[in-house]
Amino acid sequence: MTRRHYQSPYSKIKPKIRRPYSIIYLIRHCNPDYSSEHLVGDFNMPLSDIGLRQREYLTQHLLEKQIDKVYSSELLRAQETAQPFAERAGKKIIIDSRLNEIDWKDWFRIKYFNMSEAARAKSSKQYKKLDKDLDKMQTVGRRLIADIYKHNKGKAVALFCHGNIIKSIITGILDANIIGFLSLEIFQSSISKLVIDRDGYIKINYINNIGHLPHEPNEDLFITLVD
Repeated sequence: MTRRHYQSPYSKIKPKIRRPYSIIYLIRHCNPDYSSEHLVGDFNMPLSDIGLRQREYLTQHLLEKQIDKVYSSELLRAQETAQPFAERAGKKIIIDSRLNEIDWKDWFRIKYFNMSEAARAKSSKQYKKLDKDLDKMQTVGRRLIADIYKHNKGKAVALFCHGNIIKSIITGILDANIIGFLSLEIFQSSISKLVIDRDGYIKINYINNIGHLPHEPNEDLFITLVD
């Protein structure tokens, strides 16, 4: 009997992936000093002592990668996170307001699993509005990544930014709705990696990598919802 050669179900539809690849690292800032917010405001919060220690591990990890260009949001905590890496790697920090944090004040407890999208929309008057707001945020995120890709083809780029903009970018790639957004947590000091081929095929290589940190983050993933 002749043994049949196994074919992957993707063998007939696999796209032609073309190099060079472009790599985009989405890096959330390290832990800020929240106790200073009432004095300096959210925009100018510096890193905390914990954040400075996280930054040391993050910087060392990033120095092992070949990163060509460094971008940061306008917020102090993102710039402080990027600064030592940029200095040691000999890179200029490009400040880009599109990386600034997105305010998301309308947190709403929508059940995640045991309900269809139609049922959620019916039971919650805010659901459709939140989903439309998210669509706008995701559009901003997709345009940002498209522009970064356009100007950095074949290069590796580090974007030092914030949790909600990273969530908007990732859920925009996944075409996820508001439930996907609310279900995703991005850790401080984490790295998420996007890989884009020459023709614009995009893959999320990993999300929330914190392997460079010596300790696990707080396991209470609802902590961002607590006043």
